[in-house]
Amino acid sequence: MTYEQEFLAAIERTDRFGLVPPAFTVKHGQRWFDAGNLARFPFAVRDALGELDFEDVVGQCMAIHYRLLPGLEAWLGCPVFYTIGWIDDETEEGMFRFDEAFIAETLRTGYVGGAVKLHAWLTLPSMEIVDISLPTTMGVAQKRPEMFGGAITRFADELKGMAYKPMLVGDDFLRKTGLLTEWRMFSL
Repeated sequence: MTYEQEFLAAIERTDRFGLVPPAFTVKHGQRWFDAGNLARFPFAVRDALGELDFEDVVGQCMAIHYRLLPGLEAWLGCPVFYTIGWIDDETEEGMFRFDEAFIAETLRTGYVGGAVKLHAWLTLPSMEIVDISLPTTMGVAQKRPEMFGGAITRFADELKGMAYKPMLVGDDFLRKTGLLTEWRMFSL
């Protein structure tokens, strides 16, 4: 299955679980991460998130990509889709692997605290993915500092040795399970 097919299945799954999927149209033949944008990307991340140290990124895939999304949309001038799934790293268990039973149970019980076995990244309409947390997280786990600060910004189907497996699209799952808490400021 191509990433596009899996992404479209994730949009359907999002809807089937009673979550609100985003409106989505594939843009075939479009590449947002050309050489110029790749060179400007670190500055776009800094403008959206401020200065980050690797400790700010490790294990923070949900929060960091949620915060990056609006800045990336403004910078690239296209919709950007918050994507929740897992990584097929060609091992039996995969990285952050979960299934529909996990989705159903988490929606039923809500987030109960502790580590959550899932991964989040951003997907562009071209099926390019943006993941600024996985390389640093893997670098820390594997004691490979050369991976710190890395980012994956390419067409999902071009990756070798790993594959992104989208399960849900949008942030509604985070809201409905309590994985995302937003603070609202108001005056009396």
